[in-house]
Amino acid sequence: MIRYLVIFFASIFFSPKLIAQNILKEQDKNSIISVLEKQEMDWNSGDINAFMQGYIKSDELVFNGSNGPFYGWKSVKDRYLNSYPTKQKMGKLNFKILKISSVTENVAQVLGKYFLNYPDKQLSGYFSLIWLKTKNGWLILSDHTSSSN
Repeated sequence: MIRYLVIFFASIFFSPKLIAQNILKEQDKNSIISVLEKQEMDWNSGDINAFMQGYIKSDELVFNGSNGPFYGWKSVKDRYLNSYPTKQKMGKLNFKILKISSVTENVAQVLGKYFLNYPDKQLSGYFSLIWLKTKNGWLILSDHTSSSN
């Protein structure tokens, strides 16, 4: 009996069909990269409202940083507005994408590094983003960002 259960579960976990479904299409990767590039431009223009369009407008959104989690789109937006009240405080943002991988056909994970450049210093850190493919395109569902400075 145990042998049959092991064979059954092994066939599920190692099914070529399941593995093939976890490969993110190039078009989906490019869509995610486009959203991140737009967020860079919006941030560097000092427009947090436009920057927030890369996040899913839902109470399910979570941003987790050094001050703990913030839940919901409005809460995350307010966090950004309070932390970066002016364009000068925002600095110039650049992302470096380290890895994009599929979780499911409609869920992806992006690992990357961010750089915030100011005239007198540079801050940087890492982020892990969970993306959800919606009818409006790929949007961030979960953002875990930590500073390395």
